Amino acid sequence: MKILIVGQAYYREDNGQATFTVRLARGLQEAGHCVTALTPAQKEATAKEHINGVQVHRFPAWHLPHNANITFCSRTWLEKMLQEIKPDIIHLQDHYFLSRSAWQASRAQAHLIPVVGTNHFLPQNLTANIPLPARFRARLEPVFWKHMLSLYNLLAAVTTPTQTAAKILVNQGLKAPVSAISCGVDTNRFKPNQEARKTMRLQLQINEESDLFLYVGRLDHEKGLREVVDAFADVNSDQAILVLAGRGSCLHELQKQVDDKGLADRVLFPGFIAAEDLPRLYNAADCFVMAGFAELQSIVTLEAMASGLPILAANACALPELVRHQENGLLFSPHSATSLAQEWRTFFAMREKWPAMGQMSRKWAEEHNLTRSVALYATWYEGFLHGAGQNLTL
Repeated sequence: MKILIVGQAYYREDNGQATFTVRLARGLQEAGHCVTALTPAQKEATAKEHINGVQVHRFPAWHLPHNANITFCSRTWLEKMLQEIKPDIIHLQDHYFLSRSAWQASRAQAHLIPVVGTNHFLPQNLTANIPLPARFRARLEPVFWKHMLSLYNLLAAVTTPTQTAAKILVNQGLKAPVSAISCGVDTNRFKPNQEARKTMRLQLQINEESDLFLYVGRLDHEKGLREVVDAFADVNSDQAILVLAGRGSCLHELQKQVDDKGLADRVLFPGFIAAEDLPRLYNAADCFVMAGFAELQSIVTLEAMASGLPILAANACALPELVRHQENGLLFSPHSATSLAQEWRTFFAMREKWPAMGQMSRKWAEEHNLTRSVALYATWYEGFLHGAGQNLTL
């Protein structure tokens, strides 16, 4: 198949949508399909290049904070591009400028191209980072949903990573058929590795006796990291280390919070972690902490599970589909440092169960194998090429 993937986030893999899109495109290419990606240009990137077999076309863009951008492109140019590529199917990854232009250009083709989409969006991912009182931010959420549905209700079908995410879409008024297909995780790349644990701990200057709690991802408001720091201070375990890896709008605020609480020697900010270093970082940890309250799945939580880690997770959105209380981790109330601190103490008290929890995480992560997710997407596409979409679930 010739597959065209379109979205506002691709390289670099610094958010969930970009990570999913890159891995899906690469997996489809390795499975023998011809994949082209349309994405906004980065300053250091050329307009057209092949990356891991995927042909990447970049459009001029005005870059905004929080991984947002406005893409400048001509619909006429896009129509000509579609005529050259002749994709069998177009897969949108969002509802923003470039995706809307691609859908419009597809309607102008002599041969109607099926257009499908994957939703990675929740309004809270935007509103949580807008500096307005909460009551005003809440009023924006229906507006953002309406904007999203104005495109996605025109599509042949939609996927989203979890059953929870699918139910949210239906409840918000999605009319297109929706299927739940996991983002997937490369269980060959992310796996327990004691040697990697030693190497990364040496690099981070953390001794083997310390209990290392890890978060990886964007340091933005909807990730609940202020509550994580508050809870960590409340637990006050001298042998515990907290690593908050990533970058985002809350970095300086979190660093000040850590300094004010006298935790600078026990809370580390290593910055953005390159993809090649991620498996070693997970292996260095004893537990992964995910306090995000707007997670439609959480790829980093899947990676941590595949690495054999127990999880402390907010009982919010789709996270309970990955974390089962007292089986592969503990769930706490979202937005509550008090609840997290309580579960953190419980976690310390059940230290003998940490290995079994980690093994359960690994077992459940294997059910989300990336190869299987890619194969499901290929089957999903083929259903439209034969005239009927398919509802699939992983």
